[in-house]
Amino acid sequence: MMGKLLLMVSIVLMQAYGFKGFLEKERIGLLELKSFIKSVNNYETEEILVSWVDDKTSNYCEWERVQCNTTTEHVIKLSLNYIRQFKVNIISTPSRLPTLNLSLFHPFEELRSLDLSGNYFGGWHENKANDGFRSLKQLKILDLSWNCFNATFLSYLNTLTSLTTLTLEVNNLGESLKSVKQGIQYSIN
Repeated sequence: MMGKLLLMVSIVLMQAYGFKGFLEKERIGLLELKSFIKSVNNYETEEILVSWVDDKTSNYCEWERVQCNTTTEHVIKLSLNYIRQFKVNIISTPSRLPTLNLSLFHPFEELRSLDLSGNYFGGWHENKANDGFRSLKQLKILDLSWNCFNATFLSYLNTLTSLTTLTLEVNNLGESLKSVKQGIQYSIN
């Protein structure tokens, strides 16, 4: 009897602290995203994601541009569209556009919708150890429109096994979507 009670207490403690650890990983991940976005701005400003504060008492589910599952508190939607501030003339120089680090999204394993439109990222890179988008197994909607991605990133999209909607308007893709897996609704106007 005592062994069963000890086992149950151990399981409850592991679940409680493991769950909180995962939520802490997401909070830290959001702060790293904010730091990255501020680092690739052409203007020095504190007006970016002001509700995203490094305070453990702050509930990141209440932060701007973040939506969480109301039961689990995992991040399920990030709306980072038009968040990057830049000088207009920088767009005419694609080689000077920043690349997006895919490893910034690894903490968000429950993410279902990601909007990165209107940021004029020139591409992306990954930390090979983390394997691109593979951790985003729940991602259904991805909006990458109004960036400067070229066809080299398309192979990463095949790792998004739940993806149903992909928006790619105004990128440097041409007609190169043949390598994207079947069953995805996409637009590239």
